[in-house]
Amino acid sequence: MADTNTDGHNSRYPYAPATWAAVLFAILFGASLVIHAYQIFRYKTWYMWVMVVAIALEVIGFITRVISIHLTEPLWPVLIAQTGLVVAPAFIAAQDYMIMGRVMSYVGKEYGYINHTKITKIFVGADLFAILTQSSGGALLAGANGDLDRMKLAQKVLLFGLVLQVITFGIFAFVGIAFNIRSSRSPYLRVFKEEMKSMRKLWFAFYVGSALITARSIYRTVEFGDIKFTPGARDAQGYTYTHEWPLYAFDSIPIFVRPYTTHQ
Repeated sequence: MADTNTDGHNSRYPYAPATWAAVLFAILFGASLVIHAYQIFRYKTWYMWVMVVAIALEVIGFITRVISIHLTEPLWPVLIAQTGLVVAPAFIAAQDYMIMGRVMSYVGKEYGYINHTKITKIFVGADLFAILTQSSGGALLAGANGDLDRMKLAQKVLLFGLVLQVITFGIFAFVGIAFNIRSSRSPYLRVFKEEMKSMRKLWFAFYVGSALITARSIYRTVEFGDIKFTPGARDAQGYTYTHEWPLYAFDSIPIFVRPYTTHQ
């Protein structure tokens, strides 16, 4: 059975979810998916397929969120929505790792602290583990149905996956920034001034994307870390968990903006 939240709404969410917001972001991410897929085919940038997967997960997440708002009995819509929205940004991070590996290969591996062939393997491998961990935690939380022990376990699993992602991405950002500084100061590369200018858009996407992904990951870590479970209570407590607006302000909007930084 679905729970009745504090506002008296029959819902699996601890607040009265806004249908219009979920519909709006399903449309926005859908448009981004079409644009990005078109550009991949037009410019033959097949290595950007991971970004398409991430955007598709957002679309699926918000579509199933709309369904879960109106179909309160079945568990599967909220399960898919929760998992999709939590996991999608991890795929964007994986795309950033792949792009950085290509940039390092193009500019010169000698300017990086980590070999460009290893950077993709190391960080994508860690990111995949974080994706699996967050998926498991999200599924456990969505399917806990008031079980206190399961909710506590889900919280720990989710926090582990999110903290791992924050740490991994922080190390990656340091490696990327160091590479950019070292390569920009190289006397040898100054003769390739025009070629280096073409990299500015990628570096812009890197810095903006890193800030957005980090901010979102910190928000999610705070959200799940702030959850409090009271024995005998049906729902978990915590401001960011029991209010909907932080989801859109600190998760949906940053993740929506991120793919557009790489559009042509």
